Parts: sequence; structure tokens; C-alpha cells
Amino acid sequence: MEIGDFIQAHEIDLSEWGRKIRDEVVASCGFLLKMPPALRVKGVQSARAKQFKKEYEIPEQDMTDLVGVRFVVLTSEDLQPIRNCLEQSANWTCKQTRDPKDEIARAPETFGYQSHHYEVRSKSKPVWCCEVQIRTLLQHAIAELSHDAMYKATQFVPSQAERLVARSMALMETTDELLCRAMQAVRDAQAPALAVQRVLKEAAQPLGGDNSDLLEELLSSYATEIGSASAKEFQTFIKDNDFVLEKLRARRGHGLFAYPAAALLSYWLISRLENKAERKWPFPGSHDDLQLILSDLGISTR
Repeated sequence: MEIGDFIQAHEIDLSEWGRKIRDEVVASCGFLLKMPPALRVKGVQSARAKQFKKEYEIPEQDMTDLVGVRFVVLTSEDLQPIRNCLEQSANWTCKQTRDPKDEIARAPETFGYQSHHYEVRSKSKPVWCCEVQIRTLLQHAIAELSHDAMYKATQFVPSQAERLVARSMALMETTDELLCRAMQAVRDAQAPALAVQRVLKEAAQPLGGDNSDLLEELLSSYATEIGSASAKEFQTFIKDNDFVLEKLRARRGHGLFAYPAAALLSYWLISRLENKAERKWPFPGSHDDLQLILSDLGISTR
């Protein structure tokens, strides 16, 4: 069957094949995506033109982009989980056809188009191919600009324009590196608080539900007081102060104590900071609860 007629006859099935790949990746890594995944079936005229150029023996099998899916993430650090999802799935065969790292290794002095490309084929008949592209937001912006202005241009493209795009790509690499370093700095800074949250979640589970907004407010207000050893110190505090859990059970449903995880965290913070905790106390509406906690801990109130 002629390739254009083939696409018209199988457009729904081709689209369904792309959706299967898209949905599996979204189910696993959707939280990393910064744009809705793009899915498209190759246009009839585009396929006919490609067949004229390539002269595939069996175009419906050999044409690798009959259907395409694109995933866009924030930074280069977010690419690998999606690549792993594609490469490790039992529902298709997967071959990487373009790897920016390999291209950079071959031509380190060149700044060009960057995107991970995969050929993904079903394991059952018919063995249709879906081209999957994975790139960052910056890579996507540069790719869209260069594709529209350069690749699809029907007139002469001046060398100055090509040079400007190359400079943009060089800047893109630098920007991505800086963004990755910034994100790592944020993760490093948040690690102690996250460790405290893990201990808190386990300790407060028998006490019932909680409001995460209150926890975040507490952790934010006392961020500078929470260090690398805080999770261990918090764990020790819980073990050494059984009475705190009894107080929380007795006052359940009242004021701050209606949120036992936040209240438990408050006990620990106040035990460490004593009266200094009042300076940063983020809940003006629960000042009486703060005084109760100070009293329970044997800390004199002002």
C-alpha cells in the first residue's frame, strides 16, 4: 500500500500506539514533565515526500517517525528517569538513535541541536515505529527556533544567523549547568528538614492525620535552626519524652493539637530554642498553645 494511503487507513491505530508509550512514561515520570507530552501522527504529504527521498522498501515498517512523542523536562538531570522508563519497559523494543553526549564527544568544539531520540517498536505485529524525543525546556526552545528559522527555511540563511543560533546553544549548555547546580544547592539545603519530616511522619502516624501546610510553615520559620544532625536529635527527643505523646492524645482536637504532627514538631523545636522560639512562632492564633507547650517542657514563660 502506498504510504499516504497507509497512514490514512491506520491513523487511529498509529495514534493509539503513540498514546500507549506516552501514557506509560507519564504514569512513571509525569511529575518531571514541564509541558504536556506532544503526540502526532506523520502527515500524509510529509510521509510521501520522505518516501520519495529515502525510497524505503517497506515504508510502513522502515519509516521511523510514522508516529512521534516528545517529552520536555526542566533540566538535564531530569532526562535519565524518562530514558530509563523507555529503555527498561517490557512492552516494546527500544533503540537510541541520537545521544547528545556522544555527539559532543565526537565534536566538542561544536554547539548544535540537542535532544535524545529513540526508536520504539511494538513487540507484536504490526511492528510500527514511534520516534520518541526527550529534551529540556531550554533544548526545546532552541530546537523550535532553529527548526522554524533554519531547517524549514526555503530561502538563504545567512551565516550570521547560524552563528547566533550556535551561540544560543552554547549559552543553553551553560545555563543548564547553572540551573542544575542551583537545584542541587536547594536539595542540599532542604535535606535536613526532609529528614526531620520522615522521622516525624513515622512518629505521628498513630496520632492521626495532619495539615502539611502547618508543618511547612514551622520548618520554614525555623529553617536556620535545623541542621544535618536534627533528624537524629528529633528521634532521640521523641524516645526520651514519652509524656509529649500523652499530652497530644489528651488534647487531640483542640487548637494546634488538632494537628498532632505539627504539635509534635513544635515540642521539639521549643525544647531546643526555649523562649527564643517565640520570636519566630508562625501561628499568632495559637499563642496559648505555645504557652502550654512551654509549660509542659518546664520552660518559664515571660
